[in-house]
Amino acid sequence: MFSQGWQIGLHINTTQVSVVAVKWKHHKWCLQGWWVFPLDEPVFTPTGLLVFTPEFRSILLTLRNHFPYRYSLRVSYPVQCVLLRTIALPSTTLQGLSLARFVQLSVERLFSHLHELTWDYRLGPDTSAEISITVTRNKVLKDYCALFDDAGLTLDVVELASTALYSLLDPQSSSTLIVEEDETWLWATCHQQCYHHGQCLNADFPTIGAVSSSLAIKSESYFYAGMQNAIQPKNIDVFSLLGSIAQFPPVISTRPDLVVALGLALREADQL
Repeated sequence: MFSQGWQIGLHINTTQVSVVAVKWKHHKWCLQGWWVFPLDEPVFTPTGLLVFTPEFRSILLTLRNHFPYRYSLRVSYPVQCVLLRTIALPSTTLQGLSLARFVQLSVERLFSHLHELTWDYRLGPDTSAEISITVTRNKVLKDYCALFDDAGLTLDVVELASTALYSLLDPQSSSTLIVEEDETWLWATCHQQCYHHGQCLNADFPTIGAVSSSLAIKSESYFYAGMQNAIQPKNIDVFSLLGSIAQFPPVISTRPDLVVALGLALREADQL
């Protein structure tokens, strides 16, 4: 039987590169490896462009030596480099080529200079009546992918860090996952099978309680991944990676710096 390769999530932020590799075995996701590389120098410009520093190139080359021949690499993409739009569907029965044509026409109406843009779309936040369109400039995306290609790595997916958290939420529940990073908060919510996401600055929202209170959509349960466990509100639980994957060493089950990478690794293939 044809063996499935690794699914690998790679998340880059201002302080480190985090990587989680998983594989579907025996009817469950199993950990294949994880890596965290602290960054001594910035790899992003203020506008979100990725800089191929010698340190970053060395990290990618090191990872390539650890990856097997068959893998699917999913990488976080800077939110500063995209425009997001939500569009109502004219019919809930649109699918396949009809849906693709509707998206094409919608993008043509919304944006000029289409030859300079790349876009993708997915169902949601209201999965029965809306689509979410993500648009970025061709050159920015091409340059981003080229940095990985230079290190011998091929990208399957580029995804915003906040939407990567969708794969860690239970679609049958009303829940929110909030992740604390060095300078930002990332959050994702599933409510009545509709998904929402976003991010905000730590300087504007200094505590996990402030972030959860600012969200317009309220959830029945909240989960948090970060370093403020001792002062988090009682209604917010610590997120455990053990709930999403088997064979995770207990020592890293609550590591917040691996959460986004795990979400990327577990991201489903696009079904549209």
